[in-house]
Amino acid sequence: MGSSWARVYRKRVTWLKRIFLLLLAGGYLFALTPPGTRLVREVCYELGLNDRRGETELLEIHAIDVGKADALLIRSQGHAALLDAGKGVSASLVEEYLRNHQVDSLDYLIMSHPDGDHIGGMPSLFAQVEVNCFVQAVLPEDLVPASREYRELTGQLKKRGVPRLALEPGESFSLGAAKITALGPVEPYDNANDASLVLRLDCQGFSALFCGDMEDAAEQDLILSGQDLDVDLLKVGHHGSDTSSSFRFVWETSPKYALVSSGFDRNHLPKDDVLARLEYAGAEIYRTDIHGNIAFFFDGDNISARLEKEENIGYETVDRRPF
Repeated sequence: MGSSWARVYRKRVTWLKRIFLLLLAGGYLFALTPPGTRLVREVCYELGLNDRRGETELLEIHAIDVGKADALLIRSQGHAALLDAGKGVSASLVEEYLRNHQVDSLDYLIMSHPDGDHIGGMPSLFAQVEVNCFVQAVLPEDLVPASREYRELTGQLKKRGVPRLALEPGESFSLGAAKITALGPVEPYDNANDASLVLRLDCQGFSALFCGDMEDAAEQDLILSGQDLDVDLLKVGHHGSDTSSSFRFVWETSPKYALVSSGFDRNHLPKDDVLARLEYAGAEIYRTDIHGNIAFFFDGDNISARLEKEENIGYETVDRRPF
């Protein structure tokens, strides 16, 4: 009786082992497929085993919360670019963000224009990350600033032998799967804001427009140039100032997502009129002054947004996982 029971037990254990091994092999094979890989990453993320900040999606656009200033990290397929770097006082925030996302090399460091709230954090970056190319608009001699930030920036570029690329409208460069094209400035303006480098990003059907501090006059010239301004994501110009984002410009760009980089200051940006224009155009509005750091992810089919602070935002685009 005892030996008979032992044989039955051994058979059951053997079958259980076989089933377990089959399930394990099936799970392993599934994990090698794209859906399986995504599932494994999500499970690891939820268990705290991988925060995914070092991974690169097909396309990522990160707005680093640097107050009323600009600092945008763009990544695609292992390549990275930084568009502006905030003020000097917020340089440590940009550097920490890059460290947390394991960015130690930039294919491109891009200057929209040489105002301190866009380039102030650049000089100290060179001690942390390797910069392979510096990108800017063609800067007229009378707009070259005498500021300390600009002197330190150009000094670092010269010291480290970083190649410089001055883009004319129509010229472009690649970043992973993304193509980034200069659309403006289309005229030789007499102020740095209107002379901002305007960039359009295209990646497998997704598009974004970055406007620097471009104001109304340059916006109208850009519209009249006849270039394609219809985009999915608009980086709102000049921190949401009412000197930018005119009704016609917002209508021409018709963004689904509007990104505003701003913070508390005496100008109370972004202005209500600008927000109303964006809402009328049907845009979901994301603000660093409310949501903190903001990251958009595009996988080739869908766009999602991850926010440091959700603040009761109701957009379906928002990925509810921790930032």
